[in-house]
Amino acid sequence: MHAHGPKGKVKLKKSVHQCEDCGREFSLAYNLKKHRRTHTGEKPYVCKECGLSYSQSGGLRNHILSIHRSDRVFICHYCGKGFPIKDRLKLHLRTHTGEKPYSCPHCPKTFARGSQLSQHLRTHTKDRPYTCAECGANFVCRSNLLNHVKRHQNEREFVCHKCGKSFIRRDGLTKHLVWYHANYKAFECKICYKKYKGHLLQHMRIHMAEKPHACSQCDMRFVQRSQLTVHERTHSGIKPYRCAVCHTAFAHSTALKMHVRRHTGEKPFKCLICPPGEKAFSQLPHLKKHMLAIHKTNEPYICTGCKSHFKQKTQLMEHAESCEKLQNKPTNEAPVIAGMPLDRMRLLLAVLLQKISTPEKLKSLGYGKRLIDHVLRDSITQSGRDACKEADLNEAESLKRNVEILLEWTVPKVYMDRFKQERRTIVDLLEEFTS
Repeated sequence: MHAHGPKGKVKLKKSVHQCEDCGREFSLAYNLKKHRRTHTGEKPYVCKECGLSYSQSGGLRNHILSIHRSDRVFICHYCGKGFPIKDRLKLHLRTHTGEKPYSCPHCPKTFARGSQLSQHLRTHTKDRPYTCAECGANFVCRSNLLNHVKRHQNEREFVCHKCGKSFIRRDGLTKHLVWYHANYKAFECKICYKKYKGHLLQHMRIHMAEKPHACSQCDMRFVQRSQLTVHERTHSGIKPYRCAVCHTAFAHSTALKMHVRRHTGEKPFKCLICPPGEKAFSQLPHLKKHMLAIHKTNEPYICTGCKSHFKQKTQLMEHAESCEKLQNKPTNEAPVIAGMPLDRMRLLLAVLLQKISTPEKLKSLGYGKRLIDHVLRDSITQSGRDACKEADLNEAESLKRNVEILLEWTVPKVYMDRFKQERRTIVDLLEEFTS
């Protein structure tokens, strides 16, 4: 299409190609075609040697150079790390030099990579072009959306080899290993001298009374971005966390975690002053209320060695490092069975029992009112089988044994034999039967 401009000159009218998914505009149809792959997930560029596929030709080229043609290596003269592609070395060098050549036109922030700037600009434009099909949440980049979708699907591919806890992202596993297993507290507040494993910036905002994250719908402000995200759900009505047993949805993962205990009967907060097993609670505030009303103390954390009381768990953990009378030191790590956290196995067991039993049978066993371990044990006993009641086993191992008995009892022998030949674990079978 032609148009006549000043002095009779002919100008070409600029054509615009708009993405029908997010509204973004491109001057070239080819660029729109490449962009559309971020929505469709199409990866037309396939490596002939290993079969991995990529959405852009540059991604495939870099893959071939770094994986299959890695003879030539570019070395960083600061740390000695090698890179198969020169551009990757160039980006890496900026971690040593501090160079950030990409500047935001709206604020003083600068970035080492152009992609980081592009993502940051959306915080100014409020543009969140990537939408979750399941809950409607919007994101500034595709990688954040993919990580979010993994939460819905409960895909946690990065597993801690020490405790079995799993993570959606690799950096989550890295932080977990350093902070919890190595108990490394690298950050100290210069005002109150408390030490932290991370999030020092958020802690400092408490001293400065700074709340930089503002809600666009009301006057509320928050110290952390995550707090704002949760608050915004009160306006949007989004509830992304769904119970696997009864399918009730929640706006916050903590609310879901407490709700699940209604199904599993878990009461992890035990009073160590009352006789063993007499008083336990599903929520920490309930234990604190009990300690204050019955034992007249606002320090619910007790050292099992010297019986000293503490107001905060962090104080107990620090004390445990030096207490000479303490044999088993307290830990942040949840019990694990064959690589699966104990609370996760209890949740899957609750789902499985609901699938294979009648409501009347579950009610008679006290399902939802007793610890699911005891429900399973009594169910096995009533069937005429011998449930595991060995006193020398911990609760995690005892539960695993009884789950094995349940599966041997309810799954046809021909299938169990095949599963054993395939070396499928109890964890594998529980995940599959409850998915």
